[in-house]
Amino acid sequence: MAKTARNSQIKRDRRTVLAAMNMCYPGSMPLEEIYAVVLDGNPEYSRSFLIRDVMYFADKGYIVISRIDGTRLSNVSVEKCKAVLTALGTDVANQLVDDPTLDV
Repeated sequence: MAKTARNSQIKRDRRTVLAAMNMCYPGSMPLEEIYAVVLDGNPEYSRSFLIRDVMYFADKGYIVISRIDGTRLSNVSVEKCKAVLTALGTDVANQLVDDPTLDV
């Protein structure tokens, strides 16, 4: 895949998500707070991008998403969900395990 500015920005945003979550490991972090952290570095970042990124990480096994009130997760909402980094996610965040989509 050809490298583009957009591809590089996606990688930076995803690294920022993991770095923010790694700071509060083993605790969880509300998605709204993660969104605010990434938005600070990239004003064009949207909530739909955050949902895409956290679902990608969840599919890879790097994070677990749950509702803030503890009820069963039926859909992902930035305002109502939180995420916790898994052990594998911590290894990726600390660059002990390579992930080509993060380019770290």
